[in-house]
Amino acid sequence: MTHTNCQFRAACLLFGLAFLMCRVGGVSADQPNVIYINTDDWGIGKVPPYKLDDASMKIIKTPNLDKLAAGGMRFTRAYAGNAVCGPSRCSLLTGKHGGHAAWRANHGGIPIPQWPPTYPMLGEVARQAGYTTAGFGKLSMGGAHKPETITLTGWDYWLGYLGHVDCRSFYNTYIWENGVKKMIPENDRKKIRQHVPVLGEHGVFSDDLYTDKIIDFIAENKEQPFFVYFASTVPHGDASTIPFHGLWTPSLEGYDKLGLTKLEQLYAALMTRHDRNVGRIVQALEKLNLDKKTIVIWTSDNGDEDSYYERTETWDGNGPFRMYKRYLYEGGIRVPLIASWPGTIPAGSTTDQWTTQYDLMPTLAEAGGLLASSEMDGISILPTLRNEPEKQVDREHLYWEFYERAKQQAVHLGKWKGYRLNGLNGNIELYDLSTDIAEAHDVADSHPEVVKRIAQIMRDEHETHPLKQWQLPGLDQ
Repeated sequence: MTHTNCQFRAACLLFGLAFLMCRVGGVSADQPNVIYINTDDWGIGKVPPYKLDDASMKIIKTPNLDKLAAGGMRFTRAYAGNAVCGPSRCSLLTGKHGGHAAWRANHGGIPIPQWPPTYPMLGEVARQAGYTTAGFGKLSMGGAHKPETITLTGWDYWLGYLGHVDCRSFYNTYIWENGVKKMIPENDRKKIRQHVPVLGEHGVFSDDLYTDKIIDFIAENKEQPFFVYFASTVPHGDASTIPFHGLWTPSLEGYDKLGLTKLEQLYAALMTRHDRNVGRIVQALEKLNLDKKTIVIWTSDNGDEDSYYERTETWDGNGPFRMYKRYLYEGGIRVPLIASWPGTIPAGSTTDQWTTQYDLMPTLAEAGGLLASSEMDGISILPTLRNEPEKQVDREHLYWEFYERAKQQAVHLGKWKGYRLNGLNGNIELYDLSTDIAEAHDVADSHPEVVKRIAQIMRDEHETHPLKQWQLPGLDQ
């Protein structure tokens, strides 16, 4: 990003922040801290508190997630911003759904003028809301690793990777800290055994490193409102890494005694290791008496990775839902979301309130006393988190758009789910999710009026993208 571009973006953002939001009061003394943990490809079926897959419940050990859910709230209708990591994280970071977002598929690249966008991003909105901000892990925001890029997108502190691919190794040889590339000598390939997936105490495991730094950040900022975005890379791995698909872990966590395949052992061990780190973060909050002042949200960026189905016959990562990552059927976009706020969120509660990842931006805005505008595609779910459902603003529909495995659109409209391939060249499939959660029975022919309304939503919510491969037949001329 050139100096001139930086100045232009800064000017746009100053205008954008003023245009998007206005403060309805000063920063409140009871403004909650927010920690948002976004895992990578963690299918909802493999989250034991959701009880959607018997094998996962019996085998996968997540005592800290179990405790988080028991003391907090499970969202039963939570959705990713999109069906794969890059576009999903773009929605999260920009507050835009797939029909408005700059990034609509992992493949194809983003034109330089499109990214970073000139409208405010998540970290910037959090700052405007009075938060000290920190990002850890896989930001997937594209562009060059430059300090001005980080600063201009809202992070007071950043540790991890800005790219989409370079963060995949759990034992990377380098890391970026506030735009400075730093080597991790403990992970030198000459020192650790590349072809041995269980490394014990050798090397630095990325999820552990992020957690250490998050705990430090919390302690350093305990006297002021903070927002932490933890984009964990667990349990994604790197399918191109041979052997074991890059699923390196410090320990097998006892899974080698359960008759599982080696890949299943490693995969489960990664989830349990991350669960331990979730527990460490919560314990740090409790030690500093910040637990009742902090909202902790744990979720995933999309549905279960499709290649995992080729690696295991033991558990089902998406439970009863159709398909998986890269599809806009429920299995690709319905995700786990557990929220904890001791003393405010009722322990052991559930909610069927619709929410999606681009709701985080307006939620942070409201938590900081700002009024979010219609420029944001999401809604604040702070009333639900405050146990004030009567104050919760709802939405008529949710919309997705995605350009891998075909050009896909999807709409939620009450109990209805519409799905279409290839714009006006395709027919809309219609499912009644109240009776058909598996999306097995297309009832479009029986409900033409619903199909007509969904078709209109698909037209209205789609915004033409400058890249031709991210355009829809019949809707883009």
